[in-house]
Amino acid sequence: MKVLLTQPLSPVSNKIHSHKASQGIIYADQLRNAGYDVTVHMTGKQLYDYNEYDIVALYHGNDWGGSLNLFGGLENYANIEYIIALSNFRGAVWSLVIDMPDYHDMLWPRVEKAIKEGKKINRLWHDVNWGNLKDVQDRAITYDPNLAKRYNKIAIGDSHAICMYRPGWMNVSTPFKTLHGAIKMGLESFIPEGTYTEIETYFGNIDVRHHLMRFDNPEQHTVDLAKKYVEECVRISTVYGAHVKIWELLPIENESRVLPKTGYYKGLPFYGRWEQRNNIRKIFNKYIKDHHEVYEWTDELLNAAGELDFEKMEKPKSVHLSRSSYPHWTGADWNAPKVQEGGLSEFFN
Repeated sequence: MKVLLTQPLSPVSNKIHSHKASQGIIYADQLRNAGYDVTVHMTGKQLYDYNEYDIVALYHGNDWGGSLNLFGGLENYANIEYIIALSNFRGAVWSLVIDMPDYHDMLWPRVEKAIKEGKKINRLWHDVNWGNLKDVQDRAITYDPNLAKRYNKIAIGDSHAICMYRPGWMNVSTPFKTLHGAIKMGLESFIPEGTYTEIETYFGNIDVRHHLMRFDNPEQHTVDLAKKYVEECVRISTVYGAHVKIWELLPIENESRVLPKTGYYKGLPFYGRWEQRNNIRKIFNKYIKDHHEVYEWTDELLNAAGELDFEKMEKPKSVHLSRSSYPHWTGADWNAPKVQEGGLSEFFN
């Protein structure tokens, strides 16, 4: 079956450094490995006729917050033709991972009000098939690409965890989830029901960035958290009868790095100086290495000052690795990024 993966209101970015686009490309690869004929609707490509596809898979971004920002407003929004294309689609609709948002009611009342008030809007809004757009939403089913083809290997973690993706593995990343919160919930909360032989976990970067330096004794709290992490991984290994491996924490970038406000906590992009956070990162990593099996990042990610190199990170801002620096997979056949040579043998210690 032919599947077109796109965003509801615009194409997927063709930039290899986009964290948001990377999640969409991973979903596409999971669907392709499950046997679907997948096309990703990317920027710079022609506007596809959606009705040439059996299924339109709608990716809402990995930071969907429930509200819509219409950049440029009703007069200058640049991607109306993509909304028109979706509104004329007659086939099956998948809403990837989350239930289908009500884009119709986020858009049509604004358009209707502007028309009634005689405000200037782009004439293309009149070409949207509003009735069928509502029908598209009503017939959409929620679909998780992780479940398109089951594997007995899985990697789980916070938003950084998508860098661990590779074909043949399931991959579950949960934005904004701290290690403290994950342990409190139990790591099985992030693992779909099934049988697993390999489990990898990647939590803790958020705790270092925002939380651990707030304690009176951050070093001890760091050790306590690392100890609980190891204990939880041992427990999970017993629950599933699986080999469980931890990824060490990512190096910390220079404090000049610009972050979007979605990455702030209590109004701050981080808490504690770089030196302080780097120290507790080292304490954390040492503990988990001394007590469990761990993936270690190499110095290839660092600049001359020992910081996470901006060139290895998503652009133009934020905290994640660029897909061009993912250790297992870069999706070279999707939009021709630089391919990681040597694979894991060069990327890990």
